[in-house]
Amino acid sequence: MDLSERKRKILKAIIENYIETAEPVGSKLLAAAAKGSVSSATIRNEMSELEEMGYIEKPHTSAGRVPSPLGYRLYVDELMNRCRTTAREIEQMRRALENKIQELDDTMEEASAILSELTGQPTVSLSSRHNRRQVKRLELIPIAESNYALVAVTVPPAVNNKVVHLSQALEPEEIDAFCRAANLVLAKEGGSLRLEELGQSVPPGSPLYQLIAQAAEFVWQIEQPSDAYDMVVKGVSRLLGNPEYYDAQKAQPLLELLGDKEKVFGLARDYKPQMLNIRIGPENGQGPMEDASFVFTSYDLGEDVSGIIGVIGPTRMDYSKIASRLLLLSRTLGGLMPIRFPQEQTGPDKKDQ
Repeated sequence: MDLSERKRKILKAIIENYIETAEPVGSKLLAAAAKGSVSSATIRNEMSELEEMGYIEKPHTSAGRVPSPLGYRLYVDELMNRCRTTAREIEQMRRALENKIQELDDTMEEASAILSELTGQPTVSLSSRHNRRQVKRLELIPIAESNYALVAVTVPPAVNNKVVHLSQALEPEEIDAFCRAANLVLAKEGGSLRLEELGQSVPPGSPLYQLIAQAAEFVWQIEQPSDAYDMVVKGVSRLLGNPEYYDAQKAQPLLELLGDKEKVFGLARDYKPQMLNIRIGPENGQGPMEDASFVFTSYDLGEDVSGIIGVIGPTRMDYSKIASRLLLLSRTLGGLMPIRFPQEQTGPDKKDQ
């Protein structure tokens, strides 16, 4: 069911007032803000219908209403104004990052700290470093009798070795012939995939055939891509500054989650790259994130390093402000993917306070 324009305005006012005050919102407050254009009774009726539709809820101890996860979702997708960042803010962000970031490994550490400071909420950065190696040269060194050390030199620079056992020793000229042929193949594009084909020119089961088979498997194992995962969490103590988490016992499960890399990675499942992802309350699954939200985007820093960075806080968080700060961070880093809002707003921009 589509909401009338008046219901949409009332829902928007309830959410923005609740974000600001953390107090349930009543019809008298909204009527006062409307300055007589809408009566308190009319607003009360509209709020009753919004409650029946599931967009707002009534706390047990208050006559006012608070947004539901469904209400927040409509607000984020359709009602929220975009915050505007100034040229001064952009320059301040650029200078802060330039002054603090010395190496690639520092980038998301410092960016996460800056984002937490700007938003007043905990931030998480999840990075994946894709390790890809290509074998460029093989050497075979006799050890004893029919045992040899097979040495592989890779790009990026690294040396790997493996002891190979053959049924009998090779002649020196066979060793030289193997190394020359293998390195000629490896010098070509995709040569490592064709290394095993060298065995087609020697008798099956021969020591040289055994060597080629073991060398091909060794190179294949080295060149298998691998990923290293890291997590950076900043501003955890800021969570306790939200009224929802004044009670340390209530905050404890979420604090523990922020220290669990596997669970935090799970929150970012099935995200939309190059988009601002906003997961509200139950959209994060069961557990402590049912009452929290996760706003994040993806990034790509080059050098095979990519991941996500975002903010975790109560569902009452200021989505517009946090989204704008995340967008500012993305643009400033430059290497990050550009962010698009799930739905572009055509209404007036909301000025930062």
